[in-house]
Amino acid sequence: MKLASVVAPRRMLQAFHVHGNKLICAASASPSPPSPAVSSSSFVCISSGTRPSSVALVVTSGVAGPSGGRRSYRSGSGRSSSSLLLGGAAMVRRKEVAVVSVAAAGLAVTARVVMGMLRRSHSDVSDGIKVRLKLSAADILRVADNIIATSTSVHDAVAAVPFDQVTYENVIAPLANLEAEEFALVQSCVFPALVSTSKEVRDASSEAEKRIDAYNVKCSMREDVYLVVKAFAEKKVPLSPQAQRFVDRLVRDYERLGLNLSADIRRKVEFLKTTIGELCIEFQQNMNEENQRLYFTESELAGLPADFIKELTRDSDGKLEINLKYPHYFPIMERCKVGSTRKAVAIAYDQRCMDENVTILEKVVAMRNAMAQLLGYRNHAEYAIATRMAKSPAKVKSFLENISNKISPLAKKELAKLEAMKREEEGDEPFGFQDFRYYIRKAEELEFKVDYETVKQYFPLNVVTAGLLQIYQDLLGLKFKEVAKPTVWHPEVHQYAVTDAETGERMGYFYLDLHPRDGKYTHACVCSLQPGCVQKDGTRQLPVAAMLANFTKPTAEKPSLLGHAEVETYFHEFGHVMHHICSRASFAKFSGLRVEEDFVEAPSQMLENWCLESASLKMMSGHYKDVDQPLPQDICEALMKKKRAYAGLLTKRQLLFGLFDQSIHMRDKADTAAILRDLTPKVMEGIPMLEGTNFSASFGHMAGGYDAAYYGYLWSEVFSAEMFETKFKGNVLSKVAGREYRDKVLAPGATKDAAVIIREFLGREPTQEAFLRSKGL
Repeated sequence: MKLASVVAPRRMLQAFHVHGNKLICAASASPSPPSPAVSSSSFVCISSGTRPSSVALVVTSGVAGPSGGRRSYRSGSGRSSSSLLLGGAAMVRRKEVAVVSVAAAGLAVTARVVMGMLRRSHSDVSDGIKVRLKLSAADILRVADNIIATSTSVHDAVAAVPFDQVTYENVIAPLANLEAEEFALVQSCVFPALVSTSKEVRDASSEAEKRIDAYNVKCSMREDVYLVVKAFAEKKVPLSPQAQRFVDRLVRDYERLGLNLSADIRRKVEFLKTTIGELCIEFQQNMNEENQRLYFTESELAGLPADFIKELTRDSDGKLEINLKYPHYFPIMERCKVGSTRKAVAIAYDQRCMDENVTILEKVVAMRNAMAQLLGYRNHAEYAIATRMAKSPAKVKSFLENISNKISPLAKKELAKLEAMKREEEGDEPFGFQDFRYYIRKAEELEFKVDYETVKQYFPLNVVTAGLLQIYQDLLGLKFKEVAKPTVWHPEVHQYAVTDAETGERMGYFYLDLHPRDGKYTHACVCSLQPGCVQKDGTRQLPVAAMLANFTKPTAEKPSLLGHAEVETYFHEFGHVMHHICSRASFAKFSGLRVEEDFVEAPSQMLENWCLESASLKMMSGHYKDVDQPLPQDICEALMKKKRAYAGLLTKRQLLFGLFDQSIHMRDKADTAAILRDLTPKVMEGIPMLEGTNFSASFGHMAGGYDAAYYGYLWSEVFSAEMFETKFKGNVLSKVAGREYRDKVLAPGATKDAAVIIREFLGREPTQEAFLRSKGL
């Protein structure tokens, strides 16, 4: 859930994910050397924020500047500098200063409005946190409208600058400041859609997102602003590396939106972008609101632990009620002995939101491809991948097919073993998707002599959290302190302050929201709420992140107990939190998770290895009846051995998602059900999709910023395996290696290309060898 990313946020989630949310924005940084003219101090720094899963992408493309689109500069369009100088330069300068002053006033008013709302609702605010987490429905819409008005004023001011008077301070700094300053305000409006317990607030949040997204599209298509930015870029003023990268990205992103093309094409692109944004919000909202219930007799749930059955509610006929959220879905798919029950639940799971979201996704796919073709690309995949590490769909296709060919013999061998197990237990019933988790779990327990229900008893959530936080603190040289009276959106949420262990410098804040509830985002993801960056006064704006998960709630008899896979998810997602917090970028545009979509998962994927090493497993475990008893050594060794177990089939599953994503985004129209019917058995060694299902309806990545990017999970795994094997294998608690990782991989954020970050950390070019070894090849 790359918030996103993906988290990101680019639209996610990750994911989200899903892992990931990746999320975004930019803040100002001092160029070198400074230019004269209107001072950037005319702009009041408020805050900034990116959007999670369904929200993230648009933040970068609208209020704070453009994102996406093909670039080329059309010098003959728009205005000329001479037309702006009628009446004298002094008049122009007065007009410019006046507009800038109005923009600054708008920022100040927006800040005062939010602070006033804050004082009415709560008063305990941690230093440096500007995102507001408890706005009412009415306040959310009011702030959204203020954001739009303020952004319009700033962009008007930039557009008013004559071409021959462009400077960093009157063109670039205002846009960078705005991107950072409004980030947290935007998040204040859109984040509640993922977490609020109030449907009124969630609906207002979604409406605010639609308003902001629609404005973002219009703003990102402003040719007058683009021409001024382009005029500054062509002056080639000496700048610091990050400032130059920021200018280059502005120009690139404007031109990727077709600002070089005709007015007719730009109007079509604007319409398509607006509609795509609205549909993606609707897609994600449908997923968040999904609340289907299924009912089974106790015998139909045979194999489920007694404490699981005990916590289920019964209907008037005495049947047990289950939902399709993770705490119910995964135990049933892994432990229910009744094949018909597993199949019924699997079908319902892959039918989620089918009536609404299949149509939405197919419309979105058609519009994405139409927009890409308007911008000069053959399809959306070509457009989307152009700015990522892979650069082209051909390279992605080659990568995925190469991995598929190498992994197929292993996957076939694994599948034959599982099919034999099913025949022995259930007779001649064909093996299907409903059987994977159940028989993989059984096979692993038999082969590695490990009972996963026993393993769960050593992973109470509070013990895992304490150990996880300690590992990250030790590894990265940080200190976490829980905030005693946090301002949070739900009583179950915890807030932590982060400082550098050596210097005591405050690094940022993070929130943990770990249990499911109605209306909450249903997967796991990380949302950037505020980016780290250098503010106008030279101080750092603190990064703020929120991790969302859906771990089982504690009961009166037992604490929340995590399965080993959930521990891995927790460790992975928290890796995204640290990526965001440890970033030291000067511009928020390059903060934390803003790296290329096909690299953003790599840092967190690498950290999953800590869930397979005895030293770290013992730090995160303790039997719920006696927390001083860590996970036994024999179980630690069994978990490590099973790392490669069924890697073939699990990799094939990821390949199915990645190839489906590429397939739908390389054509004008996509019949998603037909594509899945054809693709699934080809990839999954003959296993067909479940009859009457279409998992694309709940494939949140496709509406959350991972469009034509899902391959990035496997692509990133290549780098994560290289980083772990080169620097940490056999030494996962090394503070020296951990600090190097923090400084060379996390701290740069997106200030460097991912390929450069990897090369500098490894000291060489990466290869696929470590990745293949990790799969048992």
